[in-house]
Amino acid sequence: MIRWLGVFVMFAALVVAAAPLRAETFKVGFPSLATGFAPSWVTADKGIWKKHGLDVELIYLRGGSRTVSALIGGSIDFIIGSDVGSITAILQGAEITKLGVTTNTLGYSMVGQPNLKSIRDLKGKIIGITQGRDAAYSRVVKILRENGMDASRDVKFLPIAEGPAGRLAALSSGVIHATMFTPPTDMIAERAGMKIISKIDAENVGGGLSTMKSAVQKNRPTLVRFLKAYIEGIHYLKTYKQESLKTLSKYTRNPDLDVMAYLYGEITTRVEKDLRPKKEAVRALLDLVALDYPQAQRMKETDHWDTSLIDEIQKSGFLDQLYR
Repeated sequence: MIRWLGVFVMFAALVVAAAPLRAETFKVGFPSLATGFAPSWVTADKGIWKKHGLDVELIYLRGGSRTVSALIGGSIDFIIGSDVGSITAILQGAEITKLGVTTNTLGYSMVGQPNLKSIRDLKGKIIGITQGRDAAYSRVVKILRENGMDASRDVKFLPIAEGPAGRLAALSSGVIHATMFTPPTDMIAERAGMKIISKIDAENVGGGLSTMKSAVQKNRPTLVRFLKAYIEGIHYLKTYKQESLKTLSKYTRNPDLDVMAYLYGEITTRVEKDLRPKKEAVRALLDLVALDYPQAQRMKETDHWDTSLIDEIQKSGFLDQLYR
C-alpha cells in the first residue's frame, strides 16, 4: 500500500510539473493609435509576451492624461507613451518611474483645411487637440510661438475625443481648422482633401515605458520579462514586414496596405531596439513640459529614469542573440 502511495505521489508530481504555467496577467495602457505604439501591437498579436510568461492586455485609453491617471489609480500596471503626462504627474508628486523608450524622435504633421497655406494662417483659428495636454499639444504651442503667436490669445484650442479619427472628422466637417497628426493619419487626411501645412521631425521621447516606482521594487523580474518580450517584438516588427503590416492594419482598423506601409516605414526608422533613452530626447521632453510647468527645467535628464532593467537585459546578451 505504501509503495503504491509513493508511486501515486510521484505520478501526481510529474503531472503538475508537466502542466503549463499560468501566464501572469499584466494590464498595459496606451493613449492613441499613433506610430510609436506599433511595436506593442506586434508583441501582443504575435504572442511574444505569452512566450515570456505574461498575459498582457493592451488597453486603448484615448488620451495621455487618462492613461497616466489609470496608472496612478492602479487600474493598469504599465503605460506606453503619455510621456508629457507622466512627467507632469511626477512634478505633481506621483511616484512614476520611466524605464525606457520606443523612439527618441517624433514625427508630426500640422494638417489643416485646404485654404490654409502656412502656420501663420492659424491666427484666429480653432485647433483641435487631444483631451489632456500631451506632446502634440506642447509641440503646437512651440510652433505657434516660433511663428510669432501666443497660444493663449491668438488661437482657440478645442479638445476632441475619439482619438485621431475624431479630430479628422472635426477637421473635415469644419468644426476645427487644423490639428496635429502622426502617421498614418496625416496621409489619410491628405487623401481626404486636407492640407499638410508643416511637417515636424524632432528629438523627443516617444512611446516611453513607465510604471510606478513601487512596481519596480516589487515586480522587477516580471518587468524584465515584459521588456525582453517588447524588445523581441521590435525585432519581429523590423524582420517580418508583411506579417507586421497585417497587425498594424488590425489595430488601426485600416485595410489600406499603402497607408500601413507608410506607418511601417515611419516606425521602423525610428524605433530603438535596445529601448535606451537619449539625453537630447529627454531634454526636449522636459522643455516641452516646461512650457506649462517651468519647474521641469530644473529636472536632470536622468531624474525619475531607471535604466537598470534594460542594462540587465543588454548584459545578458539577449539583444546580441536576437540580432545575430
